[in-house]
Amino acid sequence: MSQPEPLPVSRLPKQTLHHVWSPKLQRPVVLTSRGQVRLWVMLEANPTVATYCERPGLGSDHHGVSADFWVLRDGRPQWLTLGEQSEPVPAENASVSTSSSTFIQMISTADLDQFRVWIQNWMSLLPYLNAGKRLIDAALANAVIGFFEREASFVELEQHFAQYDPVLIRTAAIAGLHSGHLLSPELVALPWTLQTRIQRHPDSNHHAT
Repeated sequence: MSQPEPLPVSRLPKQTLHHVWSPKLQRPVVLTSRGQVRLWVMLEANPTVATYCERPGLGSDHHGVSADFWVLRDGRPQWLTLGEQSEPVPAENASVSTSSSTFIQMISTADLDQFRVWIQNWMSLLPYLNAGKRLIDAALANAVIGFFEREASFVELEQHFAQYDPVLIRTAAIAGLHSGHLLSPELVALPWTLQTRIQRHPDSNHHAT
């Protein structure tokens, strides 16, 4: 299945557009609502999401049917849209390269609110990747991941690598979380601070939130 391309932005009068940079896609993304921004953060921060596309085109056979995102998660494509309907919306042959029926999964405000803390935390963490990930070489990245063989906080990490700029070391840890090599259950429930604790994922080949 080929990955869809983003449709052009259709801007309403006085509508605010949100311009963000995606570390995962390595390109700018334009979003048209606060809800889209929140859902985008979840997709960007979830290591099981390999790639995604905003405003994906569903093909000429689906007039009036739209999705906010196409997502490739754990090797499986998904179509997501924001709304308050509880059941998936059928979109026959929504996947352009297949003949089977697929569904556009509705994501409600309540669904997003369940991850409010996690979303807010990653809104704070993603700028580190945008600014500094390119400065981290493979040796340093591996050393930071190796440090978390035992659970430790950002503060302990920065103290251990005191010879480096602490922001660079912090960014390396955030990159490990972003890739799924590291995990932090605290980020789901508690506001992020330098005391937030991190650990290495038990399966180094597994990408998990």
